[in-house]
Order: sequence, then C-alpha cells, then structure tokens
Amino acid sequence: MAGCLSARCQSGLGRKQEAVEAARRATTVSPAFLPGWLGLARAEKEIGNTNECLRAILRGADLSPDSAYMLATVGYSYINLNRIPEAIPPLQRATHFAPNDFLAHAQLGFCLESVGQTNAAIDHLRTATSSIRITRQPGNISGLAYMKQGRHRDAVSSFERATQIMPNYQQAWQHLAQEYQLVGRPADAQRASERAAQLQTIAPNKPKKRA
Repeated sequence: MAGCLSARCQSGLGRKQEAVEAARRATTVSPAFLPGWLGLARAEKEIGNTNECLRAILRGADLSPDSAYMLATVGYSYINLNRIPEAIPPLQRATHFAPNDFLAHAQLGFCLESVGQTNAAIDHLRTATSSIRITRQPGNISGLAYMKQGRHRDAVSSFERATQIMPNYQQAWQHLAQEYQLVGRPADAQRASERAAQLQTIAPNKPKKRA
C-alpha cells in the first residue's frame, strides 16, 4: 500500500520514471494486490511503455479472472494496441459476466466486425445500441455491418439512430445518404447528402479512435 501511495505522489510531482519505479516496487512487495498492478499499468502508460502497461493489466486480470471490469480493461488495452483479434476473448468473457455492460458489447461488436464475423458483431452492436448511454460509434458501426450484409433497410435504421444521437457526425450522414439511395428514397438521400456536405464544409469530421 505504501508503495502505491508513493507512486501516486511521484506521478503528481511530474516525476514519471520515479512513479514507475515506486509502482514496480509495490508489486514486488505485494504481488497479489490488484490495485498495485493497476497503479503500475497507469505509471507505465504515462511514460509510453505500452507493452509494459499491458503486461501489468494482464497480471492484475490474473488475480481476478472472473472480473468483468478487468476482462474489459484487457480487451480495451488490446484494442488500443491495434491487436484486435486478441481483444475478442476477454471482451466475450466480460459480456458474459456483465451482460448489461453496453460499452463492452459495443467494443466487442467493433472487434468482431473488424475480423469479418459480421453476424456475431451485429448481435452485440444491437445490444449496445439499445442503450442511450452509448454515443455515436455503435450505431454507425452496426450500420456498416448491415451494409456489408446487404441489409440496407436495417442499415438505414442504424445510421438514422447515429445521426439522432450525434447530429454533427458527418460520416454517419454520408453513409445514411448512400443507404437512402439504395432503398429508393432519393429525396431523403439528397437531404442527408447536403447535411454531410454542410458538416464537411464547417469542419471536416475526424472521429476519435475507439478505446
């Protein structure tokens, strides 16, 4: 515990390397103390040691193998490292232990869609988009998944939801315009296209990467 407090104090003073060393000592002294590994992960991340950050998270997850929070954290860490296939198993377990964790469902859906498992992706994205707490990405991603399957009416519904939740999201309006054309709604397609063009003129949309 003292090592963890020391690490936080060092980090607060901007002495990031010292914070890492203190956090490492804490995990050596108390290797079964989960917060110690999480503190080490944060400290390693602060100095850009992404692989060591992941290693600390994995050690922490070993201490709590049935924790949906830790499993989801492992999954998000793999996503941040662009190791998408490796993110899928822990996220699947996370959604098993926490079936109402909509963010975990959304990220799992994104990963499954990325590796071509479109049908499985849609199930999780549908769960994610059932919650108003989720922002633009699940609606947009589920729309893209429907597009790939040729389910254009479902894609329209997903993109409409995405534009309702995030009305300034230019990419969703652009996809919606394309899908309106495919389902025979040219007037709506024109309006969506004009909205996308307007947003592109105001400020080119650059969606943030998923966590």
